[in-house]
Amino acid sequence: AVSGLSQVGNERVLVVSTPPGLTSKWLAPRLYRFSSANPEIETRISSSLVNANFASDGVDVAVRNLALEPRSDPALLIDKLVELSMVPVCSPRFIESHGPLNTPELLARAPLIHDDSLLNRASVPTWDDWFKAAGLGGIHVSRGLHFNSADHALNAASEGAGVLLAHDLLAYDDLRVGRLVIPVPLILPSGRAYHLVRPKRRNRTPQVQAFGGWIMQELATLDWGAIRTAS
Repeated sequence: AVSGLSQVGNERVLVVSTPPGLTSKWLAPRLYRFSSANPEIETRISSSLVNANFASDGVDVAVRNLALEPRSDPALLIDKLVELSMVPVCSPRFIESHGPLNTPELLARAPLIHDDSLLNRASVPTWDDWFKAAGLGGIHVSRGLHFNSADHALNAASEGAGVLLAHDLLAYDDLRVGRLVIPVPLILPSGRAYHLVRPKRRNRTPQVQAFGGWIMQELATLDWGAIRTAS
């Protein structure tokens, strides 16, 4: 399906492969700015948890969730965009209905939400790791809702379904506008990052360079100081 997105020789088309959660929760609300600044580029987003095959899928550039120091590939250029951390998030309405959640002990009694989108694909911190880092052991963390899509898990949290251990970047917009808050400001490094990946043979095309410069600028302007914790 992806192979039909681009046409050989069409210099106007840029096909970008991204994970669905990143597309839904962060990239899509900003992509109009790239289109406005580059009206000559026809941008097509292909979202999948499966890494695109640059040789056969017609993809020009990808944003991938990889280890901090990914394995090198002689055919690819891989640049780190932003490191990812895991942070507990919930809606203000959830705190209103369940009472204060500003300590790990209180959080341990709350309904939990799990983002299983990378389950069996990568090693990322879980609720078990978070509670251990908070000094609590023996917490029954498997309870609660499980989602295989990061954006679905975030949507459930914003609707008051429970507390989610989320990738900070994916939760950024919901935190910025107050749909979500951080009940306990204990943040865990994930050991992973989003990277910009593209074939060396396509790196110098104008549309690939334009997209790479744009997404780096967008990430550099994020104001993490404006993110609120729960009072």
